[in-house]
Amino acid sequence: MLFNFFKGLEGFTGALVVGAFFLALLGTIGAGSMKAGREEIEVTGRIYVMGNEPFTQVAIQLDDGKIYALSGGYDKELRSLQGKRVAVNGKLSGKTPRGAEAIEVKSFQVLETK
Repeated sequence: MLFNFFKGLEGFTGALVVGAFFLALLGTIGAGSMKAGREEIEVTGRIYVMGNEPFTQVAIQLDDGKIYALSGGYDKELRSLQGKRVAVNGKLSGKTPRGAEAIEVKSFQVLETK
């Protein structure tokens, strides 16, 4: 009788192991999709180059004085707009090694051409 009881548990423990594996797999896959997305931001200000050669970086200074370092694929274009008023769209990308908040530029629009 006791032997039959343990024999019946073989299927049950197998199902438990498979179920636990399935839940662990779903938890792992789901954890990646729960990652918080970076916040999209749109700012308007004047473009300038901060830092000293050879460690310069393009930045934007807003009307309230806040400064964001700009990163992404538009470095050359933005450098050529130094002193111009520009609207920048992008995602916050953390802080630079020097402590400035950074924006990964997705697009920009020149507001002042003179």
